[in-house]
Amino acid sequence: MTADDFTLSEHDLAVLCRTFRDDTELDHWLPGGDQYRRRAYQCFHLAMGRLAEDGPGALTAIGQPPPYVQSKQINPVAGDIERSFQLIPPDHPATDPTKRIATAVALLLEANGVLSAARTPHCLVDAHYMRLIAPGHPAPEGKHRDGLIAGSAHLIQRTNIGGGVSAIYDRYQPDRELRSFVLENPLDSYVFDDERVLHYTTTITVTDPAVGAGLRDVLLIGFRERE
Repeated sequence: MTADDFTLSEHDLAVLCRTFRDDTELDHWLPGGDQYRRRAYQCFHLAMGRLAEDGPGALTAIGQPPPYVQSKQINPVAGDIERSFQLIPPDHPATDPTKRIATAVALLLEANGVLSAARTPHCLVDAHYMRLIAPGHPAPEGKHRDGLIAGSAHLIQRTNIGGGVSAIYDRYQPDRELRSFVLENPLDSYVFDDERVLHYTTTITVTDPAVGAGLRDVLLIGFRERE
Protein backbone atom coordinates (compact mmCIF):
# COMPACT_ATOMS: atom_id res chain seq x y z
CA MET A 1 0.00 0.00 0.00
CA THR A 2 1.07 3.59 -0.63
CA ALA A 3 -0.24 7.06 0.20
CA ASP A 4 -2.75 6.71 -2.64
CA ASP A 5 -4.54 3.97 -0.69
CA PHE A 6 -5.34 6.26 2.24
CA THR A 7 -7.55 9.33 2.57
CA LEU A 8 -4.99 11.35 4.51
CA SER A 9 -4.12 14.98 3.85
CA GLU A 10 -0.82 16.77 4.41
CA HIS A 11 -2.36 18.10 7.63
CA ASP A 12 -3.11 14.54 8.79
CA LEU A 13 0.49 13.54 8.14
CA ALA A 14 1.72 16.58 10.03
CA VAL A 15 -0.47 15.57 12.99
CA LEU A 16 1.02 12.09 12.97
CA CYS A 17 4.56 13.44 12.73
CA ARG A 18 3.95 15.68 15.75
CA THR A 19 2.53 12.72 17.65
CA PHE A 20 5.68 10.67 17.16
CA ARG A 21 7.82 13.68 18.09
CA ASP A 22 5.88 14.95 21.10
CA ASP A 23 3.79 12.10 22.52
CA THR A 24 6.02 9.03 22.48
CA GLU A 25 8.17 8.10 25.46
CA LEU A 26 11.15 5.83 26.03
CA ASP A 27 10.30 2.16 25.64
CA HIS A 28 11.28 0.69 29.02
CA TRP A 29 10.78 -2.91 27.87
CA LEU A 30 13.81 -3.19 25.61
CA PRO A 31 16.47 -5.68 26.76
CA GLY A 32 19.62 -4.45 28.45
CA GLY A 33 18.28 -0.95 29.02
CA ASP A 34 18.63 -0.01 25.34
CA GLN A 35 17.26 3.44 24.62
CA TYR A 36 16.89 3.61 20.84
CA ARG A 37 13.09 3.23 20.76
CA ARG A 38 10.28 5.53 21.82
CA ARG A 39 6.65 4.55 21.57
CA ALA A 40 3.03 5.30 22.37
CA TYR A 41 -0.05 3.13 22.15
CA GLN A 42 -3.72 3.26 21.33
CA CYS A 43 -6.38 0.55 21.21
CA PHE A 44 -9.71 0.35 19.39
CA HIS A 45 -12.70 -1.95 19.22
CA LEU A 46 -13.62 -2.86 15.65
CA ALA A 47 -17.17 -4.00 14.82
CA MET A 48 -16.63 -5.82 11.52
CA GLY A 49 -20.34 -5.85 10.70
CA ARG A 50 -20.29 -2.04 10.50
CA LEU A 51 -17.06 -1.67 8.55
CA ALA A 52 -18.42 -1.54 5.00
CA GLU A 53 -21.11 1.02 5.83
CA ASP A 54 -19.53 3.09 8.58
CA GLY A 55 -15.83 2.99 7.70
CA PRO A 56 -13.84 4.63 10.52
CA GLY A 57 -17.07 4.82 12.51
CA ALA A 58 -16.78 1.07 13.04
CA LEU A 59 -13.74 1.69 15.27
CA THR A 60 -14.17 2.94 18.84
CA ALA A 61 -11.13 4.12 20.80
CA ILE A 62 -10.71 2.47 24.22
CA GLY A 63 -9.72 5.00 26.85
CA GLN A 64 -8.11 2.54 29.28
CA PRO A 65 -7.05 -0.57 27.37
CA PRO A 66 -5.78 -3.65 29.20
CA PRO A 67 -2.03 -4.31 29.37
CA TYR A 68 -0.50 -5.57 26.15
CA VAL A 69 0.66 -9.19 26.45
CA GLN A 70 2.44 -11.50 24.02
CA SER A 71 3.56 -15.02 24.81
CA LYS A 72 7.23 -15.83 25.34
CA GLN A 73 6.99 -18.15 22.34
CA ILE A 74 5.90 -15.26 20.11
CA ASN A 75 8.13 -12.60 21.64
CA PRO A 76 11.28 -14.00 23.29
CA VAL A 77 12.44 -10.47 24.16
CA ALA A 78 9.39 -9.24 26.12
CA GLY A 79 6.97 -12.16 26.17
CA ASP A 80 4.77 -13.14 29.15
CA ILE A 81 4.96 -9.58 30.48
CA GLU A 82 1.99 -7.28 30.99
CA ARG A 83 3.34 -4.24 29.19
CA SER A 84 1.83 -0.78 29.34
CA PHE A 85 2.90 2.15 27.19
CA GLN A 86 2.34 5.87 26.93
CA LEU A 87 -1.33 6.15 25.91
CA ILE A 88 -2.73 8.26 23.11
CA PRO A 89 -6.16 9.35 24.45
CA PRO A 90 -9.33 8.98 22.35
CA ASP A 91 -9.65 12.77 21.87
CA HIS A 92 -6.09 13.14 20.56
CA PRO A 93 -5.77 14.67 17.05
CA ALA A 94 -3.97 11.51 15.86
CA THR A 95 -6.99 9.32 16.55
CA ASP A 96 -8.86 10.23 13.37
CA PRO A 97 -6.03 9.64 10.87
CA THR A 98 -5.06 6.45 12.68
CA LYS A 99 -8.63 5.16 12.46
CA ARG A 100 -8.67 5.90 8.74
CA ILE A 101 -5.42 4.00 8.21
CA ALA A 102 -6.76 1.05 10.21
CA THR A 103 -10.01 1.14 8.23
CA ALA A 104 -8.21 0.92 4.89
CA VAL A 105 -6.20 -2.05 6.15
CA ALA A 106 -9.29 -3.77 7.59
CA LEU A 107 -11.12 -3.41 4.29
CA LEU A 108 -8.16 -4.93 2.45
CA LEU A 109 -8.01 -7.83 4.91
CA GLU A 110 -11.75 -8.35 4.57
CA ALA A 111 -11.49 -8.40 0.77
CA ASN A 112 -8.84 -11.11 1.05
CA GLY A 113 -10.80 -13.22 3.54
CA VAL A 114 -8.50 -12.65 6.52
CA LEU A 115 -11.14 -10.72 8.49
CA SER A 116 -14.88 -11.23 8.22
CA ALA A 117 -18.03 -10.28 10.10
CA ALA A 118 -18.85 -13.98 10.43
CA ARG A 119 -15.51 -15.27 11.77
CA THR A 120 -14.08 -12.17 13.46
CA PRO A 121 -17.12 -10.02 14.33
CA HIS A 122 -15.34 -8.13 17.09
CA CYS A 123 -11.62 -7.32 16.99
CA LEU A 124 -9.22 -5.34 19.08
CA VAL A 125 -7.08 -3.09 16.94
CA ASP A 126 -3.74 -2.06 18.44
CA ALA A 127 -1.94 1.04 17.19
CA HIS A 128 1.73 1.26 18.14
CA TYR A 129 3.42 4.59 17.43
CA MET A 130 7.08 3.51 17.15
CA ARG A 131 9.98 5.93 16.82
CA LEU A 132 13.42 4.40 16.28
CA ILE A 133 16.51 6.54 16.74
CA ALA A 134 19.48 5.26 14.75
CA PRO A 135 21.37 3.12 15.36
CA GLY A 136 18.57 0.81 16.42
CA HIS A 137 16.81 -2.47 15.81
CA PRO A 138 13.26 -2.39 14.41
CA ALA A 139 12.86 -6.09 15.20
CA PRO A 140 15.02 -7.16 18.18
CA GLU A 141 12.97 -10.40 18.23
CA GLY A 142 14.45 -11.50 14.88
CA LYS A 143 12.13 -13.14 12.37
CA HIS A 144 8.82 -13.31 14.18
CA ARG A 145 5.06 -13.38 14.31
CA ASP A 146 3.10 -10.98 16.50
CA GLY A 147 0.48 -13.45 17.73
CA LEU A 148 -2.29 -11.65 15.85
CA ILE A 149 -4.85 -12.33 13.15
CA ALA A 150 -3.07 -9.82 10.91
CA GLY A 151 -1.00 -6.68 11.06
CA SER A 152 0.40 -3.81 9.06
CA ALA A 153 3.25 -1.29 9.14
CA HIS A 154 2.99 2.29 7.86
CA LEU A 155 5.97 4.60 7.41
CA ILE A 156 5.34 8.10 8.73
CA GLN A 157 8.87 9.48 8.49
CA ARG A 158 12.31 8.24 7.44
CA THR A 159 15.08 10.76 8.01
CA ASN A 160 18.87 10.45 7.65
CA ILE A 161 19.02 6.67 7.93
CA GLY A 162 20.25 3.65 6.03
CA GLY A 163 19.08 0.08 6.42
CA GLY A 164 15.57 -0.71 7.57
CA VAL A 165 15.00 -3.38 4.93
CA SER A 166 11.79 -5.28 5.66
CA ALA A 167 11.24 -8.89 4.61
CA ILE A 168 8.41 -11.40 4.76
CA TYR A 169 9.08 -15.13 5.23
CA ASP A 170 7.06 -18.32 5.05
CA ARG A 171 6.00 -19.18 8.61
CA TYR A 172 6.62 -22.90 8.06
CA GLN A 173 9.84 -22.48 6.06
CA PRO A 174 11.53 -19.56 7.87
CA ASP A 175 14.49 -19.50 5.49
CA ARG A 176 12.18 -18.97 2.53
CA GLU A 177 12.00 -15.24 1.89
CA LEU A 178 8.81 -14.27 0.08
CA ARG A 179 9.62 -10.61 -0.49
CA SER A 180 11.88 -7.80 0.74
CA PHE A 181 11.51 -4.04 0.39
CA VAL A 182 12.22 -0.68 2.01
CA LEU A 183 9.49 1.66 3.20
CA GLU A 184 10.80 4.96 1.85
CA ASN A 185 7.97 7.48 1.44
CA PRO A 186 5.30 8.61 3.91
CA LEU A 187 2.52 5.99 4.12
CA ASP A 188 4.47 3.33 2.27
CA SER A 189 2.97 0.29 3.99
CA TYR A 190 2.77 -3.46 4.09
CA VAL A 191 -0.01 -5.73 5.37
CA PHE A 192 0.47 -9.33 6.46
CA ASP A 193 -1.53 -12.37 7.50
CA ASP A 194 0.12 -13.14 10.84
CA GLU A 195 -1.06 -16.75 10.77
CA ARG A 196 0.89 -17.46 7.58
CA VAL A 197 4.11 -15.43 7.59
CA LEU A 198 7.02 -14.15 9.65
CA HIS A 199 8.44 -10.65 9.28
CA TYR A 200 11.67 -8.86 10.06
CA THR A 201 13.31 -5.47 9.48
CA THR A 202 17.07 -4.92 9.49
CA THR A 203 18.98 -2.51 11.73
CA ILE A 204 18.90 1.20 10.90
CA THR A 205 22.04 3.34 10.90
CA VAL A 206 22.71 7.08 10.65
CA THR A 207 23.53 8.17 7.11
CA ASP A 208 25.26 11.48 7.94
CA PRO A 209 26.03 12.29 11.61
CA ALA A 210 26.66 15.92 10.66
CA VAL A 211 23.03 16.33 9.60
CA GLY A 212 21.59 15.24 12.94
CA ALA A 213 19.60 12.33 14.32
CA GLY A 214 18.48 9.43 12.16
CA LEU A 215 14.78 8.69 12.68
CA ARG A 216 12.33 6.04 11.53
CA ASP A 217 8.71 6.60 12.60
CA VAL A 218 6.36 3.71 11.86
CA LEU A 219 2.74 3.19 12.84
CA LEU A 220 2.11 -0.50 13.50
CA ILE A 221 -1.46 -1.75 13.39
CA GLY A 222 -2.48 -5.15 14.77
CA PHE A 223 -5.80 -7.00 14.62
CA ARG A 224 -6.57 -9.60 17.27
CA GLU A 225 -9.71 -11.35 18.47
CA ARG A 226 -11.55 -9.67 21.28
CA GLU A 227 -11.86 -12.10 24.20
